[in-house]
Amino acid sequence: MKTIALVGQPNCGKSTLFNQLAGYKSLSANFPGATVEYTKGQTYIGEEIAEVIDLPGTYSLSWYDDAEKETVRALFSEHIDVIVNILDASTLVRSIELTIELMSLEKPLVVALNMMDEAVRKGIYINAKKLEDILGVKVVPIVAKKGKGIKDLLEAIKTAKKPLKRCVYSKEVEKYINKLKECIEKNGLSGEWPPKLMAIKAIEGFEPCMEPLENSTCKASLNEARYALRDGLVIVQERHALCMDIFEKVAVVKKKEKKSLETILDSILLHSLFGYISMFLIFFSIFYAVFHGGVPIENLIIGIFDKIDASLTSALAHNKLILAIIRGVVDGVGAAFGIAFPYLLPFLFLISLLEDVGYLPRIGFLLDSTMHKMGLHGTSIIPFVSGYGCSVPAIMTTRILKSRKEKIISAFLASLVPCSARTTVIMGLVGYFIGYGYAILLYGINIIVIMISGMILKKLLPGISPEMALDIPPYRLPTIKTLLLKTWHKVKDFIFLAVPMLIAGSVVLTLITYYNLDGIINGVFKPFMALIGLPSSIAVVLIFGILKKELTLLMLYQALGLSSLSQIPKVLTHEQMFVFTIFVIFYIPCIATMAAIKKEVGLKATIYITAGTFVLATVLALIFKVLLYSVWI
Repeated sequence: MKTIALVGQPNCGKSTLFNQLAGYKSLSANFPGATVEYTKGQTYIGEEIAEVIDLPGTYSLSWYDDAEKETVRALFSEHIDVIVNILDASTLVRSIELTIELMSLEKPLVVALNMMDEAVRKGIYINAKKLEDILGVKVVPIVAKKGKGIKDLLEAIKTAKKPLKRCVYSKEVEKYINKLKECIEKNGLSGEWPPKLMAIKAIEGFEPCMEPLENSTCKASLNEARYALRDGLVIVQERHALCMDIFEKVAVVKKKEKKSLETILDSILLHSLFGYISMFLIFFSIFYAVFHGGVPIENLIIGIFDKIDASLTSALAHNKLILAIIRGVVDGVGAAFGIAFPYLLPFLFLISLLEDVGYLPRIGFLLDSTMHKMGLHGTSIIPFVSGYGCSVPAIMTTRILKSRKEKIISAFLASLVPCSARTTVIMGLVGYFIGYGYAILLYGINIIVIMISGMILKKLLPGISPEMALDIPPYRLPTIKTLLLKTWHKVKDFIFLAVPMLIAGSVVLTLITYYNLDGIINGVFKPFMALIGLPSSIAVVLIFGILKKELTLLMLYQALGLSSLSQIPKVLTHEQMFVFTIFVIFYIPCIATMAAIKKEVGLKATIYITAGTFVLATVLALIFKVLLYSVWI
């Protein structure tokens, strides 16, 4: 079966093309030995089935983050039969640099010239046949989101050949490149790299290509070339000039007379003041729509599962053990669908819409300087903002981040943001019994803790966060099909990862109640509960809260032996309520969130994050216990 790799720079429409080719038949997978994810599917090339791989976006064959590294490794693999390089026709000068590097791989190559309609809107008219003649590879104009040119592209893939031409630099530059190339070939140092491409990258200072040459007889040739070509700057300049020359030969630019809608929107959305106001209004609208609209749907779903529970109780009253297990399964499924359908599905759809329209990169640009203080980039604000709704989609959005260090920091910090479930505890306990001023104070404390934690993690975690080369794409109107497919891929992860853990956790906790183990658990945790100044009887409540945070409030009065929530002040003081809420906000994430963290950053990082949140919650509970018991705020 032929394997086709889709390669392109970020925001070139690569994933849209993939959806046109593979559609619903796609699935997500990780590269061997890496947490970086890619998508693969199948399509027909003529009468034959071919595998299509949507590789992570990369600006060049020099990698600066894990995703780009895995893309380059995949391209070197012998399993790739045809490379389809997707170009953004509206930014052809920049896009074609990657094409020039891909031609050096000497593999069958087809260029998909995407977004031709957008180029025309910008006044750019490209002669695809002339571009094909200059590059020596088949060039197919397409508009992926509308399915235009897809049939021609499939025909081109079927007959794809290796490039007929190579990137030729000036005579003086070629002299140094070829001298180093011959040395690399003679000593067999290139490995997977084509010798000439390795020579160019080594001269440009790319470490993975320089290292094999440093301790070889080629070191002298490398040093000579780097000195003569100013550490590769001359090569880069000539490549830029070549791209500009190609553009001038194949494109005609006609001046646009009126100010574009994109310019008008950016003057508002990227403004130093109005940009923040717009961002607040947009996300407030999303959260308002999702969570106010989701409540009746959640109540409906929970109502259905409550009726199922009642039926099971009647049918299996004679066998309480079987009833407990089955109810655990039903409650787990109910909790999962109570999150997925009313909140997760519409939220991920709207986030996908913002991403495809082109707004998310603009948020990253707007907030980049603020996030740098925590070792992150502007794009990390998306998981944080998402976290106020639900921690699961918040963690899932960390996949848009480039470096592993950023993903781990963002996953940890996003897990600290009070989700809607923890908001229930804040408002239902502190807000109702102590006062809403103290509830607002808790949110302020949370923001301060997140910022300090980010600064500490920035220092503690190894590695560096690469400077953000953030591409601001043009505004685009995505198709419903593309949005639905994108949303399904994200919801599918939740269904297959979080739901089994929710069900398993629900069964375990139901059995704890069935066997009356809650008393034993409370006894085990009694010293810890005394340490943070809380009654030992509510230890089991905190354990149930790991399944679903709302349970910490719903079960609190039961664990205290009260008949209703309104009687809590009879047993807990205001100080204890405040400390209990502080602990609930920061301690171990719920099971669904832990499953999402494992999916995005791996098991080891999940264990560290879980342990870290518990330690943080304990320290904060102790601090506020001392403060509040000394002098109540």
